[in-house]
Amino acid sequence: MMNTKTIDAIRHTGENIGVEFKRCGNGIHSDTFETICAFLNRFGGDIFLGIENDGTVSGIPENTVDSVVKNFIKIANDPNQLSPTFYFMPETVFYKGKHIVHIYVPQSSNVHRFKNVCYDRVDDADVKISNTEHIA
Repeated sequence: MMNTKTIDAIRHTGENIGVEFKRCGNGIHSDTFETICAFLNRFGGDIFLGIENDGTVSGIPENTVDSVVKNFIKIANDPNQLSPTFYFMPETVFYKGKHIVHIYVPQSSNVHRFKNVCYDRVDDADVKISNTEHIA
């Protein structure tokens, strides 16, 4: 379980090959799943929904947190979206007076695709991979 001290340290360090912040004000954006795919294909990592790229905590509106988590799980388990599918356990955290969602993404032994596109993680960016040599 994420605690305030750990989140403070991660926010201070910022985004990198294993950490991504996503705004998530009006729901989950598709680039969140590009990052999920890249993390699965690389070393894994931590995604924080409700935190801006610069580490500012914008939060997720309290009345939408449950639907954000349910929508995340729905997409993660849809083989037409994320293939192969993967089981995640999003964690809702009340942090600095706001709701955020932490998603731990482990490294996978499979090659994953989001909407039939393979992604890899390079520094703090998700990169489309189309060359089969790079996928290998």
